[in-house]
Amino acid sequence: MTTTPHTTTATRHSETTVVTAGGVRMCYDTIGDPANPPLLLIQGLGAHLLGWHHEFCAQLADAGFHVIRHDNRDIGRSQHYPDGGYTLADMARDSVELLAALGHDSAHIVGQSMGGMIAQQVAIDHPAAVRTLTLIYTTAHNGHILTDEVDKRRHLPAVHNRAEAIERFLQNEAPCATDRYPHDEAWLRELGGLMYDRDNDHDPTAAAERQLAAIYTAPDRGPALTAITSPTTIMHGDADKLIDPAASRELHTIIAGSTLTIYPGMGHSLPRSLWPDIIAEIRHVSAHNR
Repeated sequence: MTTTPHTTTATRHSETTVVTAGGVRMCYDTIGDPANPPLLLIQGLGAHLLGWHHEFCAQLADAGFHVIRHDNRDIGRSQHYPDGGYTLADMARDSVELLAALGHDSAHIVGQSMGGMIAQQVAIDHPAAVRTLTLIYTTAHNGHILTDEVDKRRHLPAVHNRAEAIERFLQNEAPCATDRYPHDEAWLRELGGLMYDRDNDHDPTAAAERQLAAIYTAPDRGPALTAITSPTTIMHGDADKLIDPAASRELHTIIAGSTLTIYPGMGHSLPRSLWPDIIAEIRHVSAHNR
């Protein structure tokens, strides 16, 4: 394993790059006391680790976790794959091997959207690595993806500069908000700029297309999810325009003993006002396996 530190002043955190046992360069950072139970946050389509808001992560750390967040392969400062051809199972293995590189044989796993699909795959392929599982607005198969909204974000021309990247990010994120929980546009503008700064390719559209190919070629995970024994909590918003809330209801029926929370008015994002409830759910499920 080799490590390379990166310090990002604007976000007040320090990132490190490791090369996993599988030879994949992964960028990550950690928040909180390393003596606390590890909690791995897995991001969604085209999203950088910074998409897990630092204050949200700090609140998770205050709740007693050692928080680990990382760039998935093909995004940010993790290894890029311009030819694509990888799978969600490959991305799940990346997450488990990152944990191993940090000295953890298991962690509490939290995934949102595509990250929730990866988290499911971790639980299927590497069950011993999962202490507990939190699945946020995700699905066991592609049938619940609302393709009309997803397709609006596809096949867009490449951006040419930082300003265009920010506007593209705002455009892509617009369907994730709702009337009840509008976006914090100032934060999204900051995040869009930071993502552009961190990504050497400056071509998030192409990388997202390759990740989306991994989603669309993945098999239905439903039959394999019936074997999950890790304590599991599932969350979704009833106003989600990207993944039908029925997906989480289905996951709840598939995964024995799981809990389900549907948040009225929430879309495909984590509103700040709901952070205390979401963190409480994560704490509650983690209490079954600390």
